[in-house]
Amino acid sequence: MTKLYLIRHGETTWNVERRMQGHLDSPLSTLGEQQASWLSNALKNVHFDVLYASSSGRTLQTANIVKGSRELAIHTSDEWKEMNLGAWEGRISAEIADLDPDNFHAFWNAPDLYRPTKSESYADLQARVIPAIVKLLEEHAGKTIGLISHTVTLKIIMAFFERRALADLWNPPYFHPTCLSLVEMIDNEPHIRLHGDTSHFQEEAFGF
Repeated sequence: MTKLYLIRHGETTWNVERRMQGHLDSPLSTLGEQQASWLSNALKNVHFDVLYASSSGRTLQTANIVKGSRELAIHTSDEWKEMNLGAWEGRISAEIADLDPDNFHAFWNAPDLYRPTKSESYADLQARVIPAIVKLLEEHAGKTIGLISHTVTLKIIMAFFERRALADLWNPPYFHPTCLSLVEMIDNEPHIRLHGDTSHFQEEAFGF
């Protein structure tokens, strides 16, 4: 059996400001660091064979907190980065909604109809991420894998395991900061044990 733990990064300063991040970056907030510490404590008895993370700073910061005292390298790759949002990156969501209302509505409500001109579509993200996750599982068959990444990237991965249609990508569960999903591969079939779990939170501290 292969175990795949999928972790969203902790709350960031741009999350607090409602800024779209994509390939741009901002550091974890104080709450984000706390969320990662809570998750690290919840996973302290899990034996990870390998840890992977997006090459973005916010995921690396989260990964190092979650890793704790384990003597493991964190393997980083651009493959696990968030969707490239182009000109939206660094802008406040309300501003984007005013400047590009149709695409902004499609981004959140009709992912299959979202058609950016100079950034990634959801189909583009699928084409980047799904072959990478299949390869990861093949390379580490029978192992316990940790992957720290981003909301849309992780939603795409979980939709692949669920066989969820792209149009339904944003249906629940919501992926709060440091939420945890666990997929067990048994005879090449995915069994979802956790999906967007936040039971490690010790207070009402979700962030966005």
